[in-house]
Amino acid sequence: MRIAFDDGTLLLEDAPDAVPYAEWDDRVDEYRARAHYYRALREWARDTDGQATLAEVTHNVESVEDVARAYSDLDLTPAVSIEPRDYQQAALTAWTDHDRRGSVVLPTGSGKTFLAIQAIADAGVSTLVVVPTIDLMNQWHATLTNAFGDQLLDPVGVLGGGSHNMTDLTVTTYDSAYRYINEYGDQFGLLVVDEVHHLPAPTYQQIPEMTIAPSRLGLTATYERADGHHEVLEDLIGPVVYEENVDELAGEYLSEYETLHLKVNLTPEEREQYDEEYQIYRDYIDTHDFDIWKDQGYQEFLKRTSYDAHGRRALIAKQRAEEIARTAEKKLDTLDNLLKRHYDDRTIIFTANNDFAYDISQEFIVPCITHQTQTDERTEILERFRTGEYSMLVTSQVLDEGIDVPAANVGIILSGSASKRQYAQRLGRILRPTEDRQPARLYEIISDDTTEQYVSERRRQGVTTSADG
Repeated sequence: MRIAFDDGTLLLEDAPDAVPYAEWDDRVDEYRARAHYYRALREWARDTDGQATLAEVTHNVESVEDVARAYSDLDLTPAVSIEPRDYQQAALTAWTDHDRRGSVVLPTGSGKTFLAIQAIADAGVSTLVVVPTIDLMNQWHATLTNAFGDQLLDPVGVLGGGSHNMTDLTVTTYDSAYRYINEYGDQFGLLVVDEVHHLPAPTYQQIPEMTIAPSRLGLTATYERADGHHEVLEDLIGPVVYEENVDELAGEYLSEYETLHLKVNLTPEEREQYDEEYQIYRDYIDTHDFDIWKDQGYQEFLKRTSYDAHGRRALIAKQRAEEIARTAEKKLDTLDNLLKRHYDDRTIIFTANNDFAYDISQEFIVPCITHQTQTDERTEILERFRTGEYSMLVTSQVLDEGIDVPAANVGIILSGSASKRQYAQRLGRILRPTEDRQPARLYEIISDDTTEQYVSERRRQGVTTSADG
């Protein structure tokens, strides 16, 4: 039998009918399998379970010719010899014990990139690192260059952001990997996927499916998805082999922290407008058979708004009510007090949308980062924040993940979604230990007696170190 890589799949020439994982391809009169079954097919052919050999099964095949593998063996040692923390070593051991397949779940700021460096050295094969954003791709490129650059025949490769340079150690974005993986899926023996919770998206699943890499490592702080689709990762990457949560690492490896839940009242004018708009929404929901707190129920509501004028008005009313609660006047008064209290701290202010972030930036003369901020400007703002020239900044959702934020010790959430992932990521932004080892604080300011209360309760599930105010 001959195993060949063919446009993101494995072509199994002269394969016996007993070959697993494969389907007959009438176009070429041969069996074909997904590329990610490469390892399983090799193990089957080698008779790792002590069953009949491939030759004995087919009676006419004496060997397996493998021309699918195009990746190299590497002998790499991280340039900076830093002793792994106990949990990092435990995570690496768990991954290697599971035949170098699986995901590791660690909080933001706990050194997932450092763990990946150790895994790349341990695997000793050509490696593709997949990340969600160009900013993060550039950060990984710098980290990989510092760790291994002097030991590589070619510089660390980059696929994305206008670059198309494939080498034995390459970093790419999800979007670029999806576009080109059918061409390069045979060139890497280790696949490292950062923020692996994005991978279950239908298009992104093709990245591991079209890769032969026998070794796979997923990294994330928030593994589970609300839609349950994270379950596909076990087949594509491997199971979760190691996990630590924030509370287990806080104190020794991450900053001690506390979360403070602050409520503000709407002004009489805001209350009148909120109640009026929200009642329109509730009246519509109550007269229809929606379980609005479940994904399917809410999707049905949204579907009706596309053809039902009353439903459309209900959706607009909901959005107006939420906007009133998100931008309540007294939130800014509370924010003003917190900024004065923490004038000598590093503070990040989180909002749910760009307009509110820009309003705060102008009101309090605070640098602002949104998805509209140019890369050079964002880099400059973060550098000034890192050095202390800026002591605070405001952002919409762009800093929730996918970019390395310099150490902050105070976070203030003015608005956000019900996502536990978003909340955990925002908490992670303030947990990198500081020299004075002062506890970090995450404030959450919500409008009392509004839907923000329910949203807050949902996203805070699992975070126990909290206080109400």
